[in-house]
Amino acid sequence: MSIRDESGSALVEFIGLGTLLLIPAVWFLLAVAQVQAASYAAVGAADQATKMYVAAGVPEPERAARSEAAVAAALDDFGLSTEQSQLHRDCSPNCTSEGAVISHTVEIHVPVPLLPHPPGFEHRLVTVTATASDIRTDSP
Repeated sequence: MSIRDESGSALVEFIGLGTLLLIPAVWFLLAVAQVQAASYAAVGAADQATKMYVAAGVPEPERAARSEAAVAAALDDFGLSTEQSQLHRDCSPNCTSEGAVISHTVEIHVPVPLLPHPPGFEHRLVTVTATASDIRTDSP
């Protein structure tokens, strides 16, 4: 066997380059999947939170609790935690009057996939936001 003999080097190159190209491709697919899941979760959470809030015959504190529970359930369906989301409610003119426009906005912070989460450091790939509105048709 001489120094110029390159038998078996194609296999080594294939495995090395394949690994170097496959890891970023898998990471990219994971990132896209997380953003898509967060998008669907944000839309569903905002819609359900608004529907639960305008539900008839329920006192005001229970309306807010039902909205928060609906957001938690929607996020859980997509494997997301409530710690990475925020729920904002906006009422025009106010939340207690009949005919008020109730809007819920859900923001979800999508973390960078496959990176550790050290305490005190927050990294995110993107923030996904969705808003839903409905009209309150009952009196408290």
